[in-house]
Amino acid sequence: MDNKKSFAIGLAAGIIIMVIGIFGYTVYERQARWGGQMDPNRKITEIYTLLNEVSMFPFDKDVMLDNMYRGFLDGVGDPYTQYFDRQSHAAFIERVEGEFVGIGVSVLEDPDTKTIIIAQPFVGSPAAQAGLLPGDMIIKVDGVEAVGRPMAEVVNSIRGPEGTAVTLSIFRPIEDKEFNVTITRALITNPSVFHEMMPGNTGYIRIESFDAATRNQFSNAITELMDQDMTGLILDLRNNPGGSLHIVAHITNYFTPLGVVAYTIDASGFRQDFQSDNEYLGLPLVVLINGRSASASELLSGAIKDTQVGVLVGEQTFGKGIVQHLRTLSDGSAIKVTVAKYFTPSGTSIHGVGVAPDVIVEMDEELSRRIGQMGIDEDIQLRKALQIVQGMGY
Repeated sequence: MDNKKSFAIGLAAGIIIMVIGIFGYTVYERQARWGGQMDPNRKITEIYTLLNEVSMFPFDKDVMLDNMYRGFLDGVGDPYTQYFDRQSHAAFIERVEGEFVGIGVSVLEDPDTKTIIIAQPFVGSPAAQAGLLPGDMIIKVDGVEAVGRPMAEVVNSIRGPEGTAVTLSIFRPIEDKEFNVTITRALITNPSVFHEMMPGNTGYIRIESFDAATRNQFSNAITELMDQDMTGLILDLRNNPGGSLHIVAHITNYFTPLGVVAYTIDASGFRQDFQSDNEYLGLPLVVLINGRSASASELLSGAIKDTQVGVLVGEQTFGKGIVQHLRTLSDGSAIKVTVAKYFTPSGTSIHGVGVAPDVIVEMDEELSRRIGQMGIDEDIQLRKALQIVQGMGY
């Protein structure tokens, strides 16, 4: 009996030791996989259980998770890598396709201060009618702090059902004042291209963003101006925050001869070239740029500068020379990830630097906010561009 009892005790001890060993190895393996830290899934569950037991404040698990995903991506250290919940993702897609319900502005994010800056109110939009101007900073949306929050989240909070109102707290640097404005949301069809014929058969095209609808709008503008015997062109990219890389690459075809107009290099070192085709107009060309010309608009102005097919007039551009892709997740949410850096034809990266004008014409900040809303008598940059494109010299 003693032998049997000893054997049973030994067997049980062996099983316990084996289970502990397996469990210990699993924990060790998981911790090794996460750099010696606890498995994140286990840690989140543990935190959630503790909160349920002791937190005196009510909380929404879904809101907590969305904030956690945003914080996780903040750890990348790139202000352009962002998380979109399902609602924000749908709103983003609507905006880039050119039609959405909102107040009608394009925006930029200052990566240092995490402040949302109005790049351009759309002509005739509720925002324009309410008097918002380029450079205005969005401080609060319906009383909720906007500074420091992800841009997608702030933009989504500005949007809502057609006919409803949203109150924005705005800081206007040029006047050093903060004020509130209440705006009624409307269906916005984003007209991103505006054109007219100026004196001396000089065409003028202003592109406010490079969205899905921009390609056809731009082609129609070129056709109409050519039908009016256009002999030179002013391309206005001031206050243009960017947009689709493929759309701007197509438009660049009109302004550069055959060859590489830009290229990107991704994290693995893969290079993708964007080539010009046979759309080249070959007309005298002046491009207007300023400090709110960013991303895709810098790619276009950089290509023109490198190929020397036009003259850049205005001020140094913003300096965003990286490419983001949107990746949809299985639950309908998405992440926007910086996947590559783009280069001008000469191999120049403008990220953090910008594109310098050939002819510097500085304009008062108050006037810069009103681009597209003032006559040529006030717009000194446009007036200089017209002189140059008509061969009147620098």
